[in-house]
Amino acid sequence: MSLSKQPSTLYEARRSGSNVGGSGARSLRMPIGVLFVALFVLAGGGYALWLLGYQAGLRSLEQQRTEAALIAARTTDPLSPPAAVSPAIAPEVPREPRAAGALNGLGPAPEGDPRRAGFNYFILADGISVDRASEMVAFCRGQGLDAIAVPSNNARFLVFVQPGFGWDDRGGPVVKALEANIRSVGAKWKALGRGNGDFRDFYPKLFKGPT
Repeated sequence: MSLSKQPSTLYEARRSGSNVGGSGARSLRMPIGVLFVALFVLAGGGYALWLLGYQAGLRSLEQQRTEAALIAARTTDPLSPPAAVSPAIAPEVPREPRAAGALNGLGPAPEGDPRRAGFNYFILADGISVDRASEMVAFCRGQGLDAIAVPSNNARFLVFVQPGFGWDDRGGPVVKALEANIRSVGAKWKALGRGNGDFRDFYPKLFKGPT
């Protein structure tokens, strides 16, 4: 019977073992440069994901602020005073006269004589007392008719209405509406009694300027 050959020395035994081990699985080795590149790619990807999340958070916060502002605007106290609005600029003469019986009458008549030289004005009365002129003017202005009293001859007063107009404009819509307004207010003035007229004898007169 033959015996297997045994290594005669420790060196041979170690050499023989190293050959046997070499036939098994080999260890995986990776270059250090490839490892750094992989780590850089992973770090860059993580930063990109964080940046996307941060931008999404900002958009969400802005949307929440916008929605909160809209809700606050819808729930504003209706009893709070509205914002001031600039009044519209009134047009220059000639202008449409107010309709007779307007809900809001005109204010006090302006001081002085506002007539302009070269314009015609309808005269309602002339040579009346200051008390009668004041009463007539107050009634007309309360009805929306722009009547004004100015001194006339011998401590008497003249009552005319605005706006003034050129003679060529007498057939225009503004002057026609003014004539209709005078007739309507005159009928109400007469209805008050006390010998009031109805203004049917009103007439245009050219204002040549202060005398």
